[in-house]
Amino acid sequence: MKQIVLVFLLLIPSYALAKEAANAAVLSQNVSTQAKQTPTQTEPTVVKWGTDVWPNYTNRDGTGFYHELLSAIYSEPQYSLRVDYFPWQRTLKNLATGEIDLTGSLPKSASFYQYKWPVINEDINVVSLNDDAINSGYLSSNVGAYRAGYEDDVFYAALPKSAKGVPVESAEQALALLKKGKVDYFVDLRSIITPLMDKEQTDQGSLVKVRTIGRYKLYWSFAYNEQGKRLKRHFDDQIEILRSNGVLQSMYEKYNLELPVKE
Repeated sequence: MKQIVLVFLLLIPSYALAKEAANAAVLSQNVSTQAKQTPTQTEPTVVKWGTDVWPNYTNRDGTGFYHELLSAIYSEPQYSLRVDYFPWQRTLKNLATGEIDLTGSLPKSASFYQYKWPVINEDINVVSLNDDAINSGYLSSNVGAYRAGYEDDVFYAALPKSAKGVPVESAEQALALLKKGKVDYFVDLRSIITPLMDKEQTDQGSLVKVRTIGRYKLYWSFAYNEQGKRLKRHFDDQIEILRSNGVLQSMYEKYNLELPVKE
């Protein structure tokens, strides 16, 4: 009997150790199962946006229509939107080489993936000191100004190839040159000219005249690669949601822009 008791007492530590090992194994299995069921935190997709500085669209302080639109479409935590400001010709080069993922907006082009509907319908305005003189003959025989980088997209989009133009840094610089008689007129988009003219009207002696001479459609554009294709697909889906729930219309109204209709 004493031998049985002694054996039993010797087995108790072994049993305790075995039970502890079994419990540890179960705990380890539960932790492993929980880890498999818990989704891993993925890094956000970086969206590289390149753009020139456009008042009302892409202000350097992060305000403007395009800033608000893209922030709504490529929102955190799924996306990390990064913007770099370049002169327009460099922006186009960076898009063509894939250094940036997207920019907006461009005329219709087969060189990039583009949203199939226009994002902006813009009037092209000409500004001069004599409204009566604005005709094709006058525009061809005199010197106009246009914003650097937009010679083809704006200036010659509305004027004959015989027109003579000089690049300037901004519409404000073009207006200053016009008043000094250094140029005879300048050309830019309505959304750029309108706020400049509103400010100009505070000068009661101003003789500046504005006329619409053309109109063109602008499309949001993406690099012609797999990243650009994926970002365009997301853009297409999200902008339709913003359109259907009325948010897109509110954005356009906020910035005094025309929401293009689907054709």
